[in-house]
Amino acid sequence: MNYKDVSEENYRSQYTKQDRAQVRRVVRIMLWAFLPLALVDILFHDVGWTLAALLLLRLSVLAYSLWLIRQYARVENVPVLDRYALHWIVMVLLTQFISNACLPRDYFGHYMVDAWLLLMAFISLPLALNQLRVPLFAFAAASCFLLLYKQASTFSLAASVVLILPAVAITGHAVATYVHRYRRKLLSAEEELERQANTDPVTGVANWREFMRVSDVELQRHTRLGKQLSVLVLDLSDFKHINDVHGPQVGDVILVEVSRRVKRAMRSYDCIARYSGEEFCVLLPEASAEDADRIADRAHATVVAMPISVSGREMKISATVRTATLREGDTALSLMRRAGEALVRHEQEARQTVNLEAVSV
Repeated sequence: MNYKDVSEENYRSQYTKQDRAQVRRVVRIMLWAFLPLALVDILFHDVGWTLAALLLLRLSVLAYSLWLIRQYARVENVPVLDRYALHWIVMVLLTQFISNACLPRDYFGHYMVDAWLLLMAFISLPLALNQLRVPLFAFAAASCFLLLYKQASTFSLAASVVLILPAVAITGHAVATYVHRYRRKLLSAEEELERQANTDPVTGVANWREFMRVSDVELQRHTRLGKQLSVLVLDLSDFKHINDVHGPQVGDVILVEVSRRVKRAMRSYDCIARYSGEEFCVLLPEASAEDADRIADRAHATVVAMPISVSGREMKISATVRTATLREGDTALSLMRRAGEALVRHEQEARQTVNLEAVSV
């Protein structure tokens, strides 16, 4: 099944904690790998300026690596951390390339280390591939040219290593691409399942469970800050009759159109949900009783203003709207219960008025 692609920002934020731990592990592994690499430099070079420069480079990478581990434990800014990690891998590659250039012509062991380094960087570093691609492929190409230049006398062996390095780089890139794609699909599926679990399947607005979750959060925030909060409940008076006479397909069209009209009457930060078969509720943050009444009047007028056209038929809609405002000691349920009770009282009064008019006639 195809799901909507997640944004890069959402993708990175979802895996931030996991990726931070991953980078710390990779850097620690590289720190241990640098010990035998430094030993190779010592074994193949006499005491002198070349060895001192190589050991100084290794020491610089060691210091930067330890600093990077601390940054990934403290800094929260993901783009900044990505930049630090990219600088780190470039520093590691440059150090390794310089070390390779200084080693004897007949020593091939370090190229196996280069292949491992390319594979590890592509697969293990959780950076965007467009950031990793340039330094890693550049390192592979530069290492191949260096190999052909230094080992020209043993061309057959050099050629086999030249084939290995690009192959490893391409393989690592392919595996990393697959991992990134798999993680994106997994996140997309999780978000879609969460959306379906929190959304009314007919109208696309929030369902009752999601509405109560948002209401609990907002109620706690408003209580803490001492701000007012209201809810609005809208009931379609003739919906059951329309549904019975014309069928559920017509009823669904009406529900979708009513939800759209209520949204037009709401503020941008209000939360609408389908409360039951023919009822909608709207959470009104920072709304006093007067604000809620104005929004309720606007919602009622918008819903009943024009008939809804369904399959060539004009359906006249009637609705009842009532509100409730937060009181001391209220919960989300008690607030909704008061709005619902006000709605029921109004409908009962309306029916009694109709009955009295019928008796008087």
